[in-house]
Amino acid sequence: MSRSIRVTKAVAVASLFGAATIVAPAANAAQEPSMTITLGATVTGKTVDVAYKDSGVQYYANDGRKAMSRYGAMAFFVDYGDDSDPDGYDGRPGLTCETTGPTSPFRDSVSSGYSHTYRKAGTYTITATGYFCGEGGLQTVEKTTTVKIAKPAPAPKVSAAAHIEYTVDGLTATLVPSVTGTQHEMKYGRDKHAKYGVPLVYTMAFPEGAEVSGGATKGGIKRATCTKHGSVEFDPVMLSGDPVVVTFPKPGTYEVTLSADVCTSQRIVSKTVTIVVPPTDPTPTDPTPTDPTPEPTTPTPKPTEPTPTPTTPVPTTPAPTTPAPTTPAPTTPVPTTPVPTTPVPTTPVPTTPTTNTTVPTTTTSTTAATTPGTGPKVETDRMGDDTNALSLGVAGLVGAGALGGIVVARRRLQQ
Repeated sequence: MSRSIRVTKAVAVASLFGAATIVAPAANAAQEPSMTITLGATVTGKTVDVAYKDSGVQYYANDGRKAMSRYGAMAFFVDYGDDSDPDGYDGRPGLTCETTGPTSPFRDSVSSGYSHTYRKAGTYTITATGYFCGEGGLQTVEKTTTVKIAKPAPAPKVSAAAHIEYTVDGLTATLVPSVTGTQHEMKYGRDKHAKYGVPLVYTMAFPEGAEVSGGATKGGIKRATCTKHGSVEFDPVMLSGDPVVVTFPKPGTYEVTLSADVCTSQRIVSKTVTIVVPPTDPTPTDPTPTDPTPEPTTPTPKPTEPTPTPTTPVPTTPAPTTPAPTTPAPTTPVPTTPVPTTPVPTTPVPTTPTTNTTVPTTTTSTTAATTPGTGPKVETDRMGDDTNALSLGVAGLVGAGALGGIVVARRRLQQ
């Protein structure tokens, strides 16, 4: 497996890492070539920071034209023990090492700038390799250290909520927006654990025609990003500051929304409130003052109702009635005196009408046969009605030429 090496020229080491130092000691032909490496590592979470140092004595290097001393190692590299590319410096291209002759001391120092983040937890061996001109040409020296990357702790649970408190006075509403709860830490510039209790971005939306003054209706932290570690509590006054004053164009119902981008799994939290602006009351008229003293009223006497006199009911005993025995009155034949009549040509009466004469005489005579003075007046009146009825029948018979028989019937009824 081939890997690229992140290297720079010797002149760029100091500018790249800031703490890299190349020292040019005086040449000393009497010293034996050698190299010593010092390696340190600091772990934070999944990230390791490496400090590298080397020093020693080496032969001159030749660029093909002449031999010259070197103030730093020919090369050095730091491998982090995974599949990532190593960090380091390579000054070997175009140079060959002298194997005899004078020597010169060298020194390299990288105290910061070599940093690496591992993708997963585990134990890793970091190896630093240095190159110098020694006996027989280019020589190497290695130095190792072990680091352990622990499993990250689970991210703390965080949650946030948006709020808007408000009051209404006429057409004007005063609003106080806020975000409460917790969020993760932020990465801001070089600070990887910025603890800001304010959203990344927040905005407020108002209805068309509303005039907004005072307070902050939008804001946040520019160029900040969210992390997934840590828990920071929101500062409830970071958004409110001065209250937001909104004047609506006329009475009615309006909606105002607060939206905030926060470092939680939900990311966006919002709150919408419905503000009711009631109609304004008309200017009250000055009522005519009234005399607070009530007028005296004369009570009207209430009429007295007469007290009813109790009456004692007198029991009435019905008089016993003895039914009078009815004795059929003997009928005495009354001699009939022939009434002289004017001879009228008679028309023979059919036999059928004879039955009509018999019916009234028999029924009426039997009912009306009572002793004079003993029957009730009601019966007398009814008999009179019957007499009148018979009279009507008589009149009919007279027209038929049977006057003699009708007279006899009338006399019998009178008896």
